Amino acid sequence: MLPDLDPKRISRRRFLKAMGFGSLAAVGTIAYGEQTSMDIETVHRELALPNWNADGIRFAFVTDLHADDPEAVARSIQAIRIAQKARPEAILFGGDYLTSAAPRHLQNLRDVMATLGESSIPCYGVMGNHDYWIRYFDLVKAAAISGGMRLLRNETVEVGGVRLIGMDDALVKKHRPDLAPTGRNTLALLHEPDFVSEMPPGICLQLSGHSHGGQVCLPGGISVHTPRGAWKYIAGFYEKARNPLYVSRGVGTTGPNWRLFCRPEVTILTLKGS
Repeated sequence: MLPDLDPKRISRRRFLKAMGFGSLAAVGTIAYGEQTSMDIETVHRELALPNWNADGIRFAFVTDLHADDPEAVARSIQAIRIAQKARPEAILFGGDYLTSAAPRHLQNLRDVMATLGESSIPCYGVMGNHDYWIRYFDLVKAAAISGGMRLLRNETVEVGGVRLIGMDDALVKKHRPDLAPTGRNTLALLHEPDFVSEMPPGICLQLSGHSHGGQVCLPGGISVHTPRGAWKYIAGFYEKARNPLYVSRGVGTTGPNWRLFCRPEVTILTLKGS
């Protein structure tokens, strides 16, 4: 018997085979993305900064927890414990603690921030755009500071001989760059990195998040999309920005709870003079 050579049937078989391979690839990609979202990278960076003499001081930087669902809670607690294990001078938080203010999400954030009580390391943080966009700011704020983090809203504190300015969120126009100190050993926290252009020159280092490093990237970590406020500065150290700038990929996610070629990050920074 001759084989069935009906072109329509051959085309249908090829189509079904292609659909099958495509479905497997999609499932594999999603599974890989979910695994990547839980695979936190501890990034150790030693940065040489202008006008800096607090040599060897270390800070841990944790940002963009988005601690709404159980997976995000587990990831956020792991991130905080990584930061605590490094024994830094302080743990700094870059905002976007939640994406929704549903009662269960607020409790999730309180559970995450309770982890701060496992250590005596001081913690300081700022708010991000999502913390305001939720429209229940006071509830989010209360949950964010429930574990003992000090929230800085256009305020400056001294930490180990470093002047730390915490800028309120720029996308919602709450930031006050005019209040930022400059000069020796100054460090700024500001959620959105692109607003480094509005900060006064002379700050030794700005720490930002917001971009998620792109979250869903091409191989090599090449971002496909980043949000407004992180179009120019996406991930890593930008020595030649208006002020030296470090942008973390952050811990959490928005939209799908997965990352592609873009692991979540906890940053341990050792700072010295250039």
